[in-house]
Amino acid sequence: MERSSIKEATLFSTLVLVLSALICYAGFSSGNKNLSILSVFTPSLVALILTAKASGRKGLHALFIQQTFRRTHLLWLLLCLLGIPMLAALAVLTELGFDLSHFQLRTTQILPQSAVIILIALGEEYGWRGYLFPKLRQRFNVLLSGILVGLVWGLWHFPAYLIGTGVPLDMEFPVFLLWVLLASIVIGWIYSRTESVLTSILVHIGANAAFNYLQLLPEFTGSMHTFWIFLLYMAILTGLLYSLRRKDFK
Repeated sequence: MERSSIKEATLFSTLVLVLSALICYAGFSSGNKNLSILSVFTPSLVALILTAKASGRKGLHALFIQQTFRRTHLLWLLLCLLGIPMLAALAVLTELGFDLSHFQLRTTQILPQSAVIILIALGEEYGWRGYLFPKLRQRFNVLLSGILVGLVWGLWHFPAYLIGTGVPLDMEFPVFLLWVLLASIVIGWIYSRTESVLTSILVHIGANAAFNYLQLLPEFTGSMHTFWIFLLYMAILTGLLYSLRRKDFK
């Protein structure tokens, strides 16, 4: 069973990485880098195909319905949606010396940004947390499974990074990978506690909303200072979760 799950996880990861690279290459070679946005659907699409092949309609129901509409406490849902934006806002305020008079949103435009943010989360999370994480959990603990998902998730962004789209601009890729790894550990812990893809989707939505609406990324602020503060807070959060809830990571 464990060996089978690792094979399935490896096949999923390989297919997703290859498809992402091919889509980004097509966008680059055609001169239309916007085509790379299609790669955001590859994790959930590959999860759908592999699940349908292995388990049929029953497996698809478990992946897309049971894991989405599982009864989850409202507090979990609120923390998942607002947790990272609150941490990001704290990082912005720290950079501003907690001068609230200088705190402002980067944009107040709702559409099309919010629609894109939601589509990205839906296109990715049924793959990362709905499919890949549970496969890895059959062999590894929560911490290592989260790290492994984070590595695949981070490398999946690399083709888009090479053509200058899909990831924050003016940021070295290892820094972005560090963010993804920290986020993956936290989301993996949340998923292991809730067994709900919806909570993972909400965290993903919250993170991308923070990146879009707050003065956080270097392409908006002109420096990495605020983002480094944000990463420090993410590292502290991850460390606290592991220290206080170590049994959850086993």
